Amino acid sequence: MQITENTTGMLAGIAPWTDKEGRDFVVVVVKGTFDILAAGGTRLAEEQEPFTYADAHHGDPGTTSIKYECDFAPMKPRADVILNAHAYSPSGEPVRSLLVGLSVNDFNKVIKVTGDRVWESGALGLHPSEPKNFIRMPLLFERAFGGSDHTHPDERKWRSDSRNLVGVGFHSNGNSRAVVGTPLPNLEHPGHLLQKWSDVPAPIGLSAIGRNWQPRLKFAGTYDERWIKERFPFLPEDFDAQYFLAAPTDQQFPSLLGGEVIRCVNMTPEGTLGFAVPVIKVVCFFRFRDHSASAPSSLDTLIVEPDRHRFIALWRAMAPLGRKPSALREVIVRSGTSSPPEAPRSTEKPHFHSLGEAVEWARSRRGPGS
Repeated sequence: MQITENTTGMLAGIAPWTDKEGRDFVVVVVKGTFDILAAGGTRLAEEQEPFTYADAHHGDPGTTSIKYECDFAPMKPRADVILNAHAYSPSGEPVRSLLVGLSVNDFNKVIKVTGDRVWESGALGLHPSEPKNFIRMPLLFERAFGGSDHTHPDERKWRSDSRNLVGVGFHSNGNSRAVVGTPLPNLEHPGHLLQKWSDVPAPIGLSAIGRNWQPRLKFAGTYDERWIKERFPFLPEDFDAQYFLAAPTDQQFPSLLGGEVIRCVNMTPEGTLGFAVPVIKVVCFFRFRDHSASAPSSLDTLIVEPDRHRFIALWRAMAPLGRKPSALREVIVRSGTSSPPEAPRSTEKPHFHSLGEAVEWARSRRGPGS
């Protein structure tokens, strides 16, 4: 099976998928990279970002957060809006803190960004040091609350914050002396700022959540002895497709239809970057050996990159393959139309059950009156 036609001007790719019941599907992903213009308009970029076939991290996959997830998730029950961004001082001058904001129509999310700090010892106990000045700050989960505490002498008591394994500020060792000199998070919820070193606020960020972080991990299902004996190699019965959602929970939307207005505040040197998601209809046609089918694609992922004045959009469609995956001959991807393509004239030799069938077929090929 292959994509034989793509009129969208964007990338289109296919991948097989087997669901937890053992049924086979073909998944079509259409990926478009768009420039964000000065007046808030958008246009298809001349240079299209290639497909991501394996998760790409900001560094070592074991210790850094995800920058781009694999594009070929088979489905998403909701739509992800993800940001790869930096905070910028609105004046261009060094600041100790500022607020950044993301809005999608009526949805608003605000993060307080503070310069680097560490815990210091004082007469009244531990307190944060004065923040260092900054002009530009990465909005990564590495700078949000979380991480691991390996300071306890007994390794069995080492702990990690499963909500953000790459963050900072998490302390499980009750010895406050081990906290002195350790960093505080740069990214915080304005209404839930750290008050003391033992606080455990919810991590806050705008980028992708790790596959092995909570609450995402709980949707992956149970891989135990019963699964090995009764289900392997299929997904466990309690697998939930929400596992494929990569955005923070509050950045997951019921759907994206196009036309949504997105604004990023203090994520560019200019201060505010806004645009409307383009309304693009993508339809996929599946031509099998003995039938054809079509499926509209859903826009289910936006990756906004304010620094680069661009965003990446992904549409996704799926069709069942039945018992013979090889019966799918071709996939056609079109935009702005739902009319099916003309069926090609078959090049296979016809087979007849009787001489009468052969005569009727020959007459139909010559036309009426023959």
